[in-house]
Amino acid sequence: MWQAVLSFVLFVGMVACDGNAQPKAPAWPTASISVRDASQSAGLSVEIANTESRREQGLMYRQSLDDSHGMLFLFPGDVRDGFWMQNTYIPLDIAYIGADGRVLEIVHGKALDQTVLYPSQPYRYALEVADGWFVRHGLGVGSTLSLPADLPPAS
Repeated sequence: MWQAVLSFVLFVGMVACDGNAQPKAPAWPTASISVRDASQSAGLSVEIANTESRREQGLMYRQSLDDSHGMLFLFPGDVRDGFWMQNTYIPLDIAYIGADGRVLEIVHGKALDQTVLYPSQPYRYALEVADGWFVRHGLGVGSTLSLPADLPPAS
C-alpha cells in the first residue's frame, strides 16, 4: 500500500514541477498611453513596472510582444540606471523619457544580450516596445509620451 501512495506522490510531484516551466508574469497594473510628435501619434497598452521587483523582472521570459503592447517603467525620481536583456527573448526598443514626458533617447536591446544599456542623461520613465516600433510609427527622440493621471505611484 505504501508503495502505491509513494508512486502517486512522486507522479504528482513530477507533474507539478515541470522542469521547462518559466516564471509567469505577475498580474501588473495596465494603462493606455500614446506617443506623439507634431504629425504622428501611436497608442499602446502597457503593463506598469512601478516597483523595484517589477522593474527588475520587466519583460524577461516573454516569448512575444504584440506591436500594440509594451511595458512602462516608473521611477520615484530621475535615475540613470541602465537596462539589460538577460532572459529577454524579444528584441526591444527602450525609450528613456524625461519627467516632462519627452523621449530623450532610444536604444535597441538585442535578445539575451547582457550588455547594460545606459542612457546618456537622467530619465524618469522608460518604455519598452517591440524592436523597430518607433521607426514603424514615425516617432523618435523629441516625441512626447501622454500618461494617464491615475498611474500607480512609483516606489
